[in-house]
Amino acid sequence: MHSDMIKNKDNKDLFDIENSLGFLISKTHQYFSLSFKEKLNPFNLTPPQFGALSFLWRQDGISQVQLGTLMGKDRTTIGGIIDRLEKESLVTRQSDPGDRRTNLVYLTAMGAGLKDTLEQRAVQVNSEVTEALTDDERDQLRVLLRKIISNCRYEFSSE
Repeated sequence: MHSDMIKNKDNKDLFDIENSLGFLISKTHQYFSLSFKEKLNPFNLTPPQFGALSFLWRQDGISQVQLGTLMGKDRTTIGGIIDRLEKESLVTRQSDPGDRRTNLVYLTAMGAGLKDTLEQRAVQVNSEVTEALTDDERDQLRVLLRKIISNCRYEFSSE
């Protein structure tokens, strides 16, 4: 019998939602997200906004489309994330001098200045949520999750 199935009282196969990998990963995501929201709240930021800042801390001045692709977000969603970051004075959008149809996203001094503080909070959340795991188990979990992601047939697109 497949590990996602259990037997009911009549010995019929039932889908075991509580042991489904999709359910467990989704539930884990909820815990990470709720914990991180709490840590970001004093900065009036959400986890997706942190994600955008984090990619910009690595490579400032990328296009809005590139940022959306890196984050796995469509055009509308990434546009909203950038709108809110702009409203908080953390990023600016500028037309690409080589292609006026393309917006490049740049960190402001305030956005760049949050890097250390927000990254410390992200590390803290990762530690807290996975405190029941050993360092080796955390490393193994990363390997397994990356393996699932690399085998996924669904492609994120910014279209």
